[in-house]
Amino acid sequence: MNQKLLNEYFASVWKPSTSGFGETGFNLANEIQDDEWVLDVGCGYHPYKDLIKNIVGIDPANDAADHKEQIEFFDTDQRFDVAFCLGSLNFGNFTSIGYQIGRVVRLMKEHSRIYWRCNPGNYDHGNQMQYEIQFFPWRELDHYILAPQFGYRATTVKRDSGYSGRIYAVWTRE
Repeated sequence: MNQKLLNEYFASVWKPSTSGFGETGFNLANEIQDDEWVLDVGCGYHPYKDLIKNIVGIDPANDAADHKEQIEFFDTDQRFDVAFCLGSLNFGNFTSIGYQIGRVVRLMKEHSRIYWRCNPGNYDHGNQMQYEIQFFPWRELDHYILAPQFGYRATTVKRDSGYSGRIYAVWTRE
């Protein structure tokens, strides 16, 4: 995974389309209780910041993040009730995806959930630079394989009703 290329792409080329998603659009904020803390991994322009009271956004490429760094290096003593991985853990191979998931999971409380929006390997961002990026080809099956490996249960896995058939998933740990 070429992090420099990803940072350049997401800082200067990519534009958010949160409102175009069904389950992982802005209505996702309604799933969060007032006392829950949310970690938004790869928050981009941090679109949920004004919608969720207790949210911390990390992103390696966008100045709107609370912490401008990769999940691989982010560290805090705080533990979170919820994580958003909305199009952020979509790059590299199975090994790098697994490592990044492990980094997210170690920041979560014992009872927690993770919301996912995953690209099934579509090159549909509408520009040529996208073809230089190694998108991980997520499958719905991957959530059923990976969630238990990290102590979670995939409670919802389906195609998001919005933009480009992204995969929407919810992992819970109770």
